[in-house]
Amino acid sequence: MVRPSLYDVLGVQPSASPAQIVTAYRQAARRTHPDTGGSESAFRLVNTAYQVLSDPERRRAYDRRLRSRSVGGPTGPAAPTRPAAPTGPIWPTVPRQTGPPGRTTGAATPQPAAGETQRRTRRRYLAMMACCLALFVLAGSVVRFLSVPAALAMMVIAAIIPPVAAVIANRSRD
Repeated sequence: MVRPSLYDVLGVQPSASPAQIVTAYRQAARRTHPDTGGSESAFRLVNTAYQVLSDPERRRAYDRRLRSRSVGGPTGPAAPTRPAAPTGPIWPTVPRQTGPPGRTTGAATPQPAAGETQRRTRRRYLAMMACCLALFVLAGSVVRFLSVPAALAMMVIAAIIPPVAAVIANRSRD
């Protein structure tokens, strides 16, 4: 499988200015963001392309690898006017952010498939919401007749669960 170059990912020419790269990144990010119907892998690819192409030093290194890769390509009259899309080692490894800001680890760690992570998060969220609902029902229908303070305490706990569940479901897994 042939991977597109980082320039193709953002939809810009290799001679694009930094302002054009920022504009293209914003459009691509809007189009590929998981919250707007895009896929997580496509969004990561767009972010990787932007991180490399927005940094002048990393962009120069990427351009050198891209040129050296395309020099060994086909020659002659049948050769395409644009170099073939690169594959393999010219793709930079973008370190994942872990811990406090500014500190990164080396290579990217393998992550579970996006669908599996979403299913796991959804199950955890639904379990917490079921617990919340059970507490409200028990507090309002059973415990209230035995002890009003216990019922109020259960309702307070049940009121705290939804925001906690939302935070847990939406936190980053990096």
